[in-house]
Parts: sequence; structure tokens; C-alpha cells
Amino acid sequence: MKLLAALAAYVKLKQSLGAVFAADRRILRSLGHHVGDVPVDAITTDACRAFCLGSGAVTRFAERKHQTLRGFFDYLTARGHLTVSPLVEPGPRAVRSFQPYIYTHAELQRLLDATTILATPRWPLRALTFRTLLLTLYGAGLRAGEALRLRDGDVDLDARVLAIWDTKFFKSRLVPIGKDLSIALTTFRARRYGQAPATGDAMAFFPSRTGAAVTLGCLERTFVRLRMHAGVHRPVSDRWQPRLHDLRHSFAMHRVIARYRAGDDVQAGLPLLATYLGHRNVSGTQSYLTMTPALLAAASQRFAGYAALAGQVAS
Repeated sequence: MKLLAALAAYVKLKQSLGAVFAADRRILRSLGHHVGDVPVDAITTDACRAFCLGSGAVTRFAERKHQTLRGFFDYLTARGHLTVSPLVEPGPRAVRSFQPYIYTHAELQRLLDATTILATPRWPLRALTFRTLLLTLYGAGLRAGEALRLRDGDVDLDARVLAIWDTKFFKSRLVPIGKDLSIALTTFRARRYGQAPATGDAMAFFPSRTGAAVTLGCLERTFVRLRMHAGVHRPVSDRWQPRLHDLRHSFAMHRVIARYRAGDDVQAGLPLLATYLGHRNVSGTQSYLTMTPALLAAASQRFAGYAALAGQVAS
């Protein structure tokens, strides 16, 4: 099979499944220009490396090109057009200076407490809406857009499950939630029903004053205001301040720390955490994990336990 025909078939398949695939299509078109319309089994590892990396340092775009090619070559091998992918794994990794902010439990509580400043007669549920949104983002590890797109029918509080539809990577998933978050969502729903009657399963679970779903821009602006009021910030010399998305990073980190402290197998739990977060693979979840004092302390305690056990065995 020739490369250009394979590229066209792959793009057509992805778009027929609902993927926008615009950036990936441009990358694959560039691949065709780079290597020419050769048989797919004639594409070499060196050609793939040269296409992804070019002549400069590894960049985020080089990572993106490698990810796109991985999907394409997986498609070809699954259909028998290739016996093995010419890509070398793992792919290139760009040096990252950015580090996500991991909120402490005390900072999370200050953010929740700060929602009282949002109270207004024009929107009686404003403070509770944003408080419950923050609880949901952290307590279920959701992306902001996933929480804002929740409809009433997606929230099953009897089963304690959230249905997340057509999210990043065009995946859907069911997200079990804990008892405390379920109680908070139940309280919010009851208060919301008291303000305005339910309009069916399609109504936004987190409505704005107008009844439409709270927008991402509104949530991000409100979060900045809450963060500043709560005094949660990085040093002024840092380029980035704590973000709304860092609630999701904090959820992942706190789950890993909890497994360390419980004596559970952390590595064995990563695939489960990846599935819960809606990542395509474990590497996506590993990028969420940052060495923090709490994680270092938990790992040190685990190592101390192993060392003490080894000492007992040796004696």
C-alpha cells in the first residue's frame, strides 16, 4: 500500500468517527511531502526520526508529530499493512520548565471558603454554584469543560456516578465519586430545584443566572478572583500562577500520595488512575505527577518501612 493512499484512508476513518483531526491531518500531509509516495513498508526509522525532530532541539511539536505518527502506524499494523511500526519508542520528550501547582488541603479549603465573597441577590446560588464546581473539579478530577458540560441526566447520585460524554480524545467514561462529593452535589441540586424547577435531564447541572451552563471564561475569571482572595499564589518571581486546571493535577497527586501512605502498589494503581482521568495511556497520567514534599515524605516513609523489614529479616 502506498503512503498517500494510506494517509487518505486513515484521515477519512478518523473524521468519520467524529474526530476534527485538523492538526493531525496537516502533520500527516507533511509526512507525505517529507518521504514521498513510497510503499508504507519502505518508511524507515531514520525517516520518521528526521521528520519528527528536524535539525534542532526537541520541541513540544516534535512530541505531537510523534504521537500522530504513532496512531497512523498503529492503524497500519492493525490492518496488516505493516508487521512492525518504524517509530522508535518512547518518543521524543521536550524539556519542560513549567510545573503544575499542587494545592495543599489547607489551600483547597481556603479556596472553598473564599466563595462566600460571590454572594449576590441577583444570583442567589452564585456562591454555592462555584463552591460546588470547585469541589467537583477536585473531588472527581474532572477537566473544567467536562464539569461545565454536565447535564442533569449525567449525574446519578443514587449510584454515585458521573457520565462524561465526548470529551478530550473523543472518549466517554463513567466517573465514580465519593460519598462527600455526592452529598455536596445532592445539596446543590436540592437548592437549585428550590430556586427554579427542573427542566429535564438536558438542563445544565451547573447553570448560570440565565439558566444556560456556566461558561469556561466565567469560571476561569471567578477562579482567579477566588485564588487572589484566598492568598494562594506562587512567588512573584515565578512566571505562572496556580491555575484552575491544577485542581486536576492536585487530585492525581493526592491519590498517589494516599496510595503510598496506605502501603498500596503505586505502579499497579497508575493504569486505574489513568482510566479514571480519561487519559489514553499511563504516560499521560505520569506527566501529571510532580515531586512534592508530601510525595517525597510518603515515599521516604515507604522506603523506611522496607528498610526496617529488611533489617529484621537480616537479623
